[in-house]
Amino acid sequence: MIYGEIASDISYYDIYPELLQLVQQTFSKIESGVQGDAWIWIFEGKEKVALDTFSSMRFQIKSDSINGLLVQKVISKLDEHYELYIYDEPELEGHEGTF
Repeated sequence: MIYGEIASDISYYDIYPELLQLVQQTFSKIESGVQGDAWIWIFEGKEKVALDTFSSMRFQIKSDSINGLLVQKVISKLDEHYELYIYDEPELEGHEGTF
């Protein structure tokens, strides 16, 4: 599910290094990469939050958990450094079914 996105017209390639550094300083278990698109996966317990550009030219905030604690932590931390657009209700990604 997509919870929101970083609201910036700056290229995600230009945001990526700073965003990755912020995530690395804040969370202990992450994976990341750039290959056409950029992605950062944040893990805590059984939860995973993805910051990626797979379906947008902006970093989107995604999680498989419905209102999980980790996604709230990530949104809170990102909100301190970036303008965010948070959806009123999480949106399903194209590959996800209905609730």
